[in-house]
Amino acid sequence: MRKTGKCFLAILMSAVFSFGYAMPAGAQVTLEDLLKRVEALEAENTSLKAEVGALKGAQASQAADVAEVKAKAVSVAAAPAASAAPSGNFLKTGLDISLFGFLKADAIVSSREMGTGNLTVTQTNAQRPTAAYGDDPQTRIIGSDTRLGLNIKAPDMDNGGKLTGKFEMDFGSSNTTQGNYTPRLRLAYAQLDFDKWGVNGGQNWDIFAPINPNTISPGILYRAGNLGTRHPQAHLINKWGDVLGGKVTSKVGIIDSEDTTQEDSGIPVAAAYVGYEKDILGVKSTFGVGGMYGKLNLGGSGTDNEDIYATTVGMTLKFTDWLAFKTEGFGGAGLNKFYGGPTQTTAASDPTTPLTLANSPGKAIPVRGGFAELTFNPIKKVETNFGIGLDDVSKALAYTAADKAAVWDYNKTYYTNLKYSLSKDLIVGIEYQRFNTKWMDGVKAGDNRIDSTVILKF
Repeated sequence: MRKTGKCFLAILMSAVFSFGYAMPAGAQVTLEDLLKRVEALEAENTSLKAEVGALKGAQASQAADVAEVKAKAVSVAAAPAASAAPSGNFLKTGLDISLFGFLKADAIVSSREMGTGNLTVTQTNAQRPTAAYGDDPQTRIIGSDTRLGLNIKAPDMDNGGKLTGKFEMDFGSSNTTQGNYTPRLRLAYAQLDFDKWGVNGGQNWDIFAPINPNTISPGILYRAGNLGTRHPQAHLINKWGDVLGGKVTSKVGIIDSEDTTQEDSGIPVAAAYVGYEKDILGVKSTFGVGGMYGKLNLGGSGTDNEDIYATTVGMTLKFTDWLAFKTEGFGGAGLNKFYGGPTQTTAASDPTTPLTLANSPGKAIPVRGGFAELTFNPIKKVETNFGIGLDDVSKALAYTAADKAAVWDYNKTYYTNLKYSLSKDLIVGIEYQRFNTKWMDGVKAGDNRIDSTVILKF
């Protein structure tokens, strides 16, 4: 084959020579020129072959990479879903868990003694003047309002259900003495939601009185106009959809007040709330009506069961991002465990013979009250709140002398506070609060309190 090629090249060159001699002298091509052109063609051919070889190698490498990627994709698809940790999960579980809370220190200056024990409980009113509590000023620094919590989200269910949960604790146990804080459970519940309904169970905020003020004080106007706290409960949530251009949501359930006389009745507290949300002339508005009813088994010489009950009405208005208003009012009886009225649920009703629960049932103390608050945020980092609250106990019962000294006629408060965000995580604030408390026997007391705070959120 090689010999044949050389013969063909020689014949070709002979023809070229013959043609060249026939051409004019100025256009004749020499043998040397032809050899140079042949060599150039051979070099160009070799270069093209090299380029083609390189392209084939690159194509083979790309094919190998594609095969590797496909193999990895098949491997990932075949792996169990639980092997990948969900976003935000800092614990090794199949749930999405996120940590939240804050560190909080409060320095409180009071114009009179505030009582002993934990301030979450005792700073709800002015202390009654006694030999133990006079008009001496008092200063305290506490850290019991520090919070720690977990938000929990489970994978969506096959039927469309969304399962979430919340756990939250602080150090405000009523058994706490100053400087010796013990943990207290605030919230611990699970909630299953569908498009139109849901169910919630565990320790949660009382559903019939859901609105709380924005106070710096851990007392949040308990026994001074703000009814409802946190209790073990179960309730059903219904989302009724659009009604007259707004959204209606209802909650119905049962609550354990953690009062032994209520538990001894064998009947849990029944509670309900209906809320209505609508934009009215550009104002985001929410209106709500709630109620609760239960029984107390007071024992004594009989099996008398005393009714405890409450009705609530509330409203929130958000005029702009920097101006909002909220209010809630209530009326009822026997509301001690829901922080309505003084720290006793019942009172004896015979004005001449001081009876006790050991020998005669008492009567649930009637009480009414409420609070109103205006929020004004002049700039992005500043929040200010202005509010008033009232807890008014009925004089309808013929209280004994002992009860007159323990049950107040009214407890009034007004307050203002300012919070400033040094950063998105660090807040400082100061609050002034005034209490005016009058007991059924006519004794009065007033207290001015200044609460400064530092809060580090996480």
